[in-house]
Amino acid sequence: MEKVPYAGLFNREVEFFKMEKQNTPTSERASVPVSLGKKRVQRIDVSGQEEEDGKLMSLSVCKFIMRFDRDILINGTKYYIQDLDGKYQVNSINITGPGRNRFLELKCSSRE
Repeated sequence: MEKVPYAGLFNREVEFFKMEKQNTPTSERASVPVSLGKKRVQRIDVSGQEEEDGKLMSLSVCKFIMRFDRDILINGTKYYIQDLDGKYQVNSINITGPGRNRFLELKCSSRE
């Protein structure tokens, strides 16, 4: 039987954003962030590193576990998450949990 997160684990509130093209006052098209609302999540820090020219660099990589949301499942990789310590780009999404107890696992990396 698969382990299902309980409500107490969702102890962090994050805000989801998407980039949308809008007209500026000078009639130029510019990408601006649009809030999609706040969600309760569980954050799990994952270590990451990248090699560049023989030097190891530390990457800020984490996973967010949240309740199932159809919009985020379909369009989530186009979104980014604003957390207390920065912005994270959603790279991939997995569905976890059996039957009605489905959750989304969002794998993210720091967006600077």
